Amino acid sequence: MKRYVMLLSIAMLAAIGSPAFAGDAAPAARPAVPAVPIASAVTKPTTVVAMKDCVTADCHAGVKKHPQVHGPVNVNACDACHTLTDAKTHKFTLLRSPDKLCAFCHQMDTSGAKVVHKPLAAGQCQSCHDPHGGFDRNLLRAKSMGDLCKTCHQDMTKDHKSIHGPVAAGACGACHQPHLSANDHLLVKPANQLCLTCHTEMGDQLKHVQFAHKPVTDGDCIQCHDPHAGDNAPVLKAAPLQLCTRCHKDIGKAAFDAKYKHSAVTEGRACVNCHTAHGGNLSKLLKDQPITICMKCHDKDITQSGGKVVHSAAEITQPGMYLHGPLKEGGCGGCHNVHGSDVSRLLAKPYPEQFYASFKVDDYGLCFTCHSKDLATQKDTRSLTGFRNGSRNLHYVHVEKESRGRTCRACHSTHASTQSMHIRESVPYGNWTLPISYTPVKTGGSCSPGCHKPLNYDRDHPVDYNAPPPPESAPARETKPDAAAAPAPAPSSTEVPKP
Repeated sequence: MKRYVMLLSIAMLAAIGSPAFAGDAAPAARPAVPAVPIASAVTKPTTVVAMKDCVTADCHAGVKKHPQVHGPVNVNACDACHTLTDAKTHKFTLLRSPDKLCAFCHQMDTSGAKVVHKPLAAGQCQSCHDPHGGFDRNLLRAKSMGDLCKTCHQDMTKDHKSIHGPVAAGACGACHQPHLSANDHLLVKPANQLCLTCHTEMGDQLKHVQFAHKPVTDGDCIQCHDPHAGDNAPVLKAAPLQLCTRCHKDIGKAAFDAKYKHSAVTEGRACVNCHTAHGGNLSKLLKDQPITICMKCHDKDITQSGGKVVHSAAEITQPGMYLHGPLKEGGCGGCHNVHGSDVSRLLAKPYPEQFYASFKVDDYGLCFTCHSKDLATQKDTRSLTGFRNGSRNLHYVHVEKESRGRTCRACHSTHASTQSMHIRESVPYGNWTLPISYTPVKTGGSCSPGCHKPLNYDRDHPVDYNAPPPPESAPARETKPDAAAAPAPAPSSTEVPKP
């Protein structure tokens, strides 16, 4: 009889069913309830049995064999849920309908809730809870909430490489309420607050930054992160470049479609090599000043996969250097498209690669972004440049040659130099270091490079390059010093501007 009563109770509870959770297409199978061990078959009682005798070694032996036992069961108060309707047939029914049975003790007001878990709304508490006992104080039917939730909800961790901590621990309750909530998806708090309850350092940081990423200010972390699991750390919905370019489509076009791609953008951590994903004190969410970021890679030579060497630009960090204008203003982006370009060296506009190049205005689009093209196209000038002999424009002389025109970097350092006007001390020329040997003076200068004979120029008193050299003077006769002769005047000094 005792055994029959409990088996009947279990059968009635099992008949209640297990509905799908909100938002699921169909529920999965509920975890199997451990079979109740039966010591031996006994005859069903035909008289009233004391409740203390319902659970014995012969009848309903497994009802109390749980890590946690439901209170009424623990004190043998079977009549809290069951009522005897026929002693002769040992027939019992539930004291109340299933939707009211649990709520009689566990009162829960759902009237003001925005979201109610479907099993609760349907009064089917037994979908999640065992009425006699369970694995924890909540009498769950599974060892963890995570295992229990997976009986209806899809397993979010399957085959993923990066799993959110609470999900990995099966602690769904860290983010979701099991019964009802004022927030979508039964969240414990609004989404814009929930993540920061654990990620407190990020929350503290965001209180003090000048610039914040829009998804952060919108409080929508799941624009970028999957709250359960993904294939990219830290639980990103996609690899950084693919993820960022879902919104930043212009950057994506530059990065994916450019003829010359920047490996810092297209490989590994990609965008987050240079940008902070959440917030910072620099515009464009840069992690540091642009030059400092670039120098993390370009402080040394970089050999590319094809063997081509991208030479170091470490000179721009050395003290006392004359920096090229864009660098002096703090960025490499004045000349380079850092995300990708159709011009070699990631340049923003064309500039010849070779040392000698016939001059075409369009080939120097990069330089002429800031400098006037007249600097190289006008033969004579009194105002465009100080590099002139009288009015003869010596930039024109160097550049405007059909086959052997020099590019700007033949004389000027692209990034930084120890001399004003970015004049180089030398320039690599094959295996030889070609000297420049330039000396400025007040009204001009002199140049004794490895590419032509020493020449001077003067803006006020032009040098005649076609004049014959002065005749060699005859050797002076040896004479005795004249004690009465006046001392020779000291040579006049030539004023040299500070470098």
